[in-house]
Amino acid sequence: MYDILFRDARIVDGTGNPWFHGDVAIEGDRIAQVGPLAAAQAPRTVDVGGTVLAPGFIDLHTHSDFTLPVFLRADAMIRQGVTTQLVGNCGFSPFPIQPERLEFTARVR
Repeated sequence: MYDILFRDARIVDGTGNPWFHGDVAIEGDRIAQVGPLAAAQAPRTVDVGGTVLAPGFIDLHTHSDFTLPVFLRADAMIRQGVTTQLVGNCGFSPFPIQPERLEFTARVR
């Protein structure tokens, strides 16, 4: 018995292989099993109707270092499937805060 079961998904597993139809079983906060899981059971089953189910995406160029202090949950990113962000890689970052940028970073809050 799993905690959550996603049924009838187009699974993109992040390996570079083509997507495939299947189910995804969740136990606690982990993916427990992926594949055709016809016999699997869970108290919560979600029929995703053939939509794409994928692991979290990595955004390699964000400016969330400006917005995360205000929007701590990063809801906009999570809703897009982004679970990992790289910040400060373009040379324009609020940290460390340079004296000439104090006014700008104060307005962000």
